[in-house]
Amino acid sequence: MTGLARWVLFDIPIGTVLPEEFLFRGVVDTVATAVVGPRAALVVGSTAFGVWHWYDSGRSVPVVLFTGAAGALFVESKRRTGTILTPMALHWAANSVGAIASTWWSSTRGDRPPRG
Repeated sequence: MTGLARWVLFDIPIGTVLPEEFLFRGVVDTVATAVVGPRAALVVGSTAFGVWHWYDSGRSVPVVLFTGAAGALFVESKRRTGTILTPMALHWAANSVGAIASTWWSSTRGDRPPRG
């Protein structure tokens, strides 16, 4: 199995998607919705999700904003479908596209792809 295949098939879903989705959509959204209501919970959870990626993004404000917006999409997908599996699938797909794109981009420049 190549490094990219391992990254996409194991590292992303097990090391990133499962813990982040259980934390942010499973715990944060559920608790925040009960405490402050669904609209404010969407803002709280999405902001927390974006800030969570501050260091991994290289302290990039645009990446944090984009990640926060993705968090909002993930919350809405959970709420509309009633299952955490939907945001898990979306999160896995988004991260996998990023992994494949960064690997391809790095290979065209002769660099090693970033891992994270």
